[in-house]
Amino acid sequence: MKKIIGKTEFNSETLLQETKKMMKKEGAKGWNLAKQTLLQQETHNPQLKEALNYAAELPDYFRPTILSLCCKAVGGKLETTIPCGASFTMLAKAIGIHDDIIDNLKTRNKRPTLFGKFGKEISLIISDILMFKAFTLMRKNAELSISQQITTKILQTIDKFWFEQAESEISELQSRKKMDTTLQESLAKIKMRASELETITRIGGILGNGSESEIEALGAYGRLLGTASILRNELVDMLEPNVLLHRIRYESLPLPLNYAMQRSKSKATLTSAISEKKLSKADLWEISKVVDKSQGIKYVADLISKIVNEANAQLQMLKGEKHELRLLTASLLITPKDWKAILSST
Repeated sequence: MKKIIGKTEFNSETLLQETKKMMKKEGAKGWNLAKQTLLQQETHNPQLKEALNYAAELPDYFRPTILSLCCKAVGGKLETTIPCGASFTMLAKAIGIHDDIIDNLKTRNKRPTLFGKFGKEISLIISDILMFKAFTLMRKNAELSISQQITTKILQTIDKFWFEQAESEISELQSRKKMDTTLQESLAKIKMRASELETITRIGGILGNGSESEIEALGAYGRLLGTASILRNELVDMLEPNVLLHRIRYESLPLPLNYAMQRSKSKATLTSAISEKKLSKADLWEISKVVDKSQGIKYVADLISKIVNEANAQLQMLKGEKHELRLLTASLLITPKDWKAILSST
């Protein structure tokens, strides 16, 4: 399926590559500041140094990119966002370590997580370091002549919206291994998790000296972008057997599976399948196919499409450049051709 952003036409693969290229360019300075902060930390402990280096290996361009694009969308400049972009990268990595420990996740994309490589105790220490480094980095805002008033507003925004992250984690813990979680409960939890991106998009508007109406529009865009991004991950988890197995054993069920479990025709089959003590790769693919037949994957894909349209509508309120923000939302769309090609090849 081809998608048109502005006057440019993309197919799904080209769109993803274009988005990755854009993020690497836009988010490089924020990520590099975060990386240098970790690598330049002096320590006499070899294990701590190794763990810090490992935490700095995988780049995160996404959050600095979002911050920069939102700042520019209201007339600001990328350079203004670099310290906060680095801070949000570190906060995200810190929270990610906590999530991996809670979820007992020792590998991701065939690579050991920090928890998987160094264990619980060292990982928690690294998470602590990332958190206090994230906030001390914000002092660099003063070097960019960002006023104390703006810095205070940034911290107030973090305090107001990021608390929802903790609420969503509690909801996640309460829904683990449950087969009767309603779609409404699952979607409410996902929307709470999206508070992180609302925080970042709002702060982008604040750093760009946007009007109150522009900041509100960016906040709404961020919440919708975050929701669509999480929904996309929920869908993709159905197409990766190892991830699906971990979700079934240790976490809440992916939303497409949750949807299919609500339907009487597939509930008994799926309940029996996921209750098995041992699930082979073939078993997991069969679960995904039953979910697809029950329209669970389509339900989430359609939901993503609807939310992407709502997010793009919020951009009409902004006076600056919006093309790349539309590129981000468009890259989240998934078509039947995308997932059915994977399922049919198994």
